[in-house]
Amino acid sequence: MKEQVGILLLLGVLLGSCGGPKEIATKSATQLNTFTEGEISYKQQFRFKYLFLEAQRLKSVEDFAKASEALEQCLAIDSQNEVAHYELAQLYLQLKRNSEAIFHASKALELNSTNIWYYTLLARLYNEVNDYEGELRIYEGMVNLEPKNIEYQYFLARAYSRRGNYKKALSVYNKLEKQIGINEELTIKKEHLFIQMGDVDLAADELKKLIRSKPKEYRYRGMLAELYQANNRMNDAIEIYKDILKTHPSEPRSNMALAEFYRVNNDFDAALKYLNVCFEDAIFDPDIKFQILIKYFELAMQNPSYEEHLISLADKAIKAHPNHPTFYSIKGDLYFQKNEASKAFSYYGKSIDLGVTEFTIWSRYLILGLEIQDYESVIIRGEKAVELHPIQPTTYLFTGLAYMFTEQHKAAVPMFSKGLNYVVNNRTLKAEFYNYLAASEHELNNHKASDGYYEKSLALIPDNPLVLNNYSYYLSLRSKDLEKAQTMALKALNLNPNEPTYQDTYGWVLYKLEQYEEALVWIKKAIEGAERPSAEVLEHYGDVLYQLNQTEEAQNYWNRALELEKSERLLKKVTEGLIDE
Repeated sequence: MKEQVGILLLLGVLLGSCGGPKEIATKSATQLNTFTEGEISYKQQFRFKYLFLEAQRLKSVEDFAKASEALEQCLAIDSQNEVAHYELAQLYLQLKRNSEAIFHASKALELNSTNIWYYTLLARLYNEVNDYEGELRIYEGMVNLEPKNIEYQYFLARAYSRRGNYKKALSVYNKLEKQIGINEELTIKKEHLFIQMGDVDLAADELKKLIRSKPKEYRYRGMLAELYQANNRMNDAIEIYKDILKTHPSEPRSNMALAEFYRVNNDFDAALKYLNVCFEDAIFDPDIKFQILIKYFELAMQNPSYEEHLISLADKAIKAHPNHPTFYSIKGDLYFQKNEASKAFSYYGKSIDLGVTEFTIWSRYLILGLEIQDYESVIIRGEKAVELHPIQPTTYLFTGLAYMFTEQHKAAVPMFSKGLNYVVNNRTLKAEFYNYLAASEHELNNHKASDGYYEKSLALIPDNPLVLNNYSYYLSLRSKDLEKAQTMALKALNLNPNEPTYQDTYGWVLYKLEQYEEALVWIKKAIEGAERPSAEVLEHYGDVLYQLNQTEEAQNYWNRALELEKSERLLKKVTEGLIDE
């Protein structure tokens, strides 16, 4: 009900009052409630009011098309009604019928050249169709109508500027400056106009006037320095920046500008002096700090003497922004390049916990975790990596390896299987997945599945010595296909003749084939070639000696193996002096 009352009151104002004289209006008869049957009859006036009210209702529910039709009927009754023209122009604007909107807005203004709303709408419409000449005429009319209106003068100056008439725009701003005094907004607008005109000195003069008006506002001096800097007058800019730092030594922009000046001129020590101030400032944009760190990172990669600068700045950035992940990432990158795995792993972990999503960071973190054998961390974050990067096969591979190395083979197998689904056009990576699937299936005593995966891996990369070695060794443990195992073990050995692990495997396959003398030769080579022979190799050598009736010497090697690995099997061999076949 309140809305209806409001609309009726609006109509009362726009369409006239009931107490008016009973005569035909000279401009618009519908603006008076005349009861004569003159030029526009009472009946038509009533219909006009009804249609106008209906248009307002339709407009309120955003049915602009039907609302415009109602107003078109209004104007068919009374073509001189300024309000109807104005309202119809607004509707046409909503309907993107700009040329018709301009016609009706112009008509409204023609009928009433003192209504500021008509000017405003028409200016907007001209701007909409990029008719800057028309827009300029409207703003000139608005200023003529209200010469002291500050906002209209700004509009007029902007319109002159769009037309490229910078001198007239400056003239308007100068008049405005006399009216309201020197201020930052006006000065910046005038500065920009002088720059457009190619006169840096006059632009600088405007800023100097602003500085003189508020000499304690160092920010204005910074604006002047930036103007000089942008126009290759670095010496002028540097002097101003240094002058600012005399009274405001922690001012970030000046420090940053000086740091960049010295950096570009390869004086990195001088640059660091100013950068330290910037990096200690928690308000200074962390993204800019990161970009600076990237530059110092590149320098450090070329010249290690800059590593200290990089670390110092990164530490300051971390202190100022402890929850910003990229600063930890860049330190992780540094230590990754320096092959300091534990430090790189730690910093990458912090960046990940703070929300880094970049795949390279996650991938490096998982690789480093495997390298330093922090398998539990790899498993925890590896599961998150799989969620975050579900189509990256290596996230599954690294996480699966962590499960495998912790004897969690039931978890490793599905992880490897899922990752295998995302390997595309990469024979080597696919072969690796098959290799690790085979290893885990072997540990689960799923030997058929294990052998099948080894076959698939070798079908892709026939000369992979690791796969050849492992497959042959697992066959030998089960005393299955020993001739095939011998062929594969020998092939792996020929590919890497000095690898102790491959020497031991080949010797062990020979042992299973009861070729003890030759087996002894190869396993002895494995012991001699290894920096620290494993318990497994020592036990193998003891077993071969036992078969060659060198029982006392066999006992010696079994004892050495037992010192490295406590197992019931070895203990039984040591205490009983024989092999339980």
